[in-house]
Amino acid sequence: MGGILINTIFRTRSKTWTEIQSNLLFVGLIELVIYNGGLDIKYWVQRRIDFFTPLVGPEYGLYYNANFWIIIPILLSLAFMALTCPGALRVFTEGSFTRKLKSLGTGFLLGFAFLGLATLLAVLTGTISFSYSRFEWQIIPILLPLFIQCAAEEILLRGYVPAVLGRKHSWDVVCFVSGALFIFHHIVNMAYFGFNTMFALDVFLLGVLLCLLVRWEGNFWIACGFHTAWNYTQTYLFATSNSGEPSNVGLFRGTVNASDGFYQEIYGYEGSIFVAALVGVAILWLIYRLRKEGKL
Repeated sequence: MGGILINTIFRTRSKTWTEIQSNLLFVGLIELVIYNGGLDIKYWVQRRIDFFTPLVGPEYGLYYNANFWIIIPILLSLAFMALTCPGALRVFTEGSFTRKLKSLGTGFLLGFAFLGLATLLAVLTGTISFSYSRFEWQIIPILLPLFIQCAAEEILLRGYVPAVLGRKHSWDVVCFVSGALFIFHHIVNMAYFGFNTMFALDVFLLGVLLCLLVRWEGNFWIACGFHTAWNYTQTYLFATSNSGEPSNVGLFRGTVNASDGFYQEIYGYEGSIFVAALVGVAILWLIYRLRKEGKL
């Protein structure tokens, strides 16, 4: 009842509310304020409340704790979506459970394949060499809190943004804005580890690719699966850098022999020219398919 009342107030307060939502700057600004405001609360909470270290040990506790408390900006984002664009919440209800599961699995396989190919070529060119570290049971259940973390960004960038902008703008504009905002989601990384043009380009292209995948699949969960698999493969399988964050855990240990087009010293695969080319080819293929199907 409360939600209906609030939505009614927002809808009747001014007919220009919908027009305001179509403004790209407004959407981007609000999206960033909501998400980053939630992150500030998250950091405050995770420093004080740690449910996981007693369960998974100190080495993995940090990762579990940081990924789990991302639920705070998720809840704030959902509340914002419900107030300003209730239609955006349809991303959670579209399709049957089987369809959602299929889309999630497809995304997971694609994310693993992309990162796997980047890793294979980095090994074949001698850029990185890997050695087996050890298997620890904690790298399996961490998929759940990692999924929560990745979904936090996808809810806004591939859920809310397309729902708002898609009503007034073409899908190419939606993809551009989604990709551009994905860069801003990584501003903290570049502020800490240093600005890198190739990293910014790769993040932008990945944001566009995820948006196109949602359009192609017709289901939001493919983006969540791709994003989760991408981060999981970097951090917990190969222990390589994830957006500048080095990994101290992983099934394998990587030794970087060179910083070249296949791997960048700080930002890893996400700072490589090869990933930009690989994702760029995938984007072009999806654009071709979507235009052929009349979806773009």
